[in-house]
Amino acid sequence: MSKILKISSILWLFIVFSLSAQSQIVKLPKVLIFGNGTYASPSGNFANLYDTGLGFEIGGGLGLGRNLLYASTGYISYHSISSNTAGKMNVAPVKIGLRHYILGGLFVNGAVGTAVQNFDNASNNGSSFLYEVGAGFKVLGLIELGAAYQGYKLSGTSVNANALLLKAGLALKL
Repeated sequence: MSKILKISSILWLFIVFSLSAQSQIVKLPKVLIFGNGTYASPSGNFANLYDTGLGFEIGGGLGLGRNLLYASTGYISYHSISSNTAGKMNVAPVKIGLRHYILGGLFVNGAVGTAVQNFDNASNNGSSFLYEVGAGFKVLGLIELGAAYQGYKLSGTSVNANALLLKAGLALKL
C-alpha cells in the first residue's frame, strides 16, 4: 500500500508542477478600453493660426506583459485666431500605437496614423500623416492622466500642426 501511495504522490506532484509551469508560459492577453477628454495647445506656426483646442479620444488595446498594441480615434476642435481665413478646424485623429508600462501604472506611448481635417472654409479639407509620442500614469487603477506631443501637416499647406495634448479620462484593464 505504501508503494501505491508514494507513486500516486509523485504523480500528483508532477501534475501540479507541470500545470503550474504551463500557466507561467501561457499568459492571457490584457484588454484595455479607454476614453479621455483632451486639451490641445498649438505650437510653432500652428499657434499663429489657431487657439487652443478641445476634444476627446476613445480607444482600445490588446497586450501581453508590459507592452500593449492600441488603436484610437477622437475629435479635436480648434478655434481660429481672428486673422485666419480658413476658420475653425476640426480634426479626427485615427491612430495605431504601442504603449509600454515602465513601472506600475507609469507608461510611455507612440502612435502613427492619419489626421482627417475639416475646415469652415472647405477648400482645404483633407487628411495627412500623423504622429504622436507621450507618457502618462494610472491613478487609483481607473483614472489615467497623460501628456503627448502630436504633429501633422495642415491639409493643402506646408504648415506643421504641432500641439501639446493634455489628457484625462477613464481606462479599464480587463
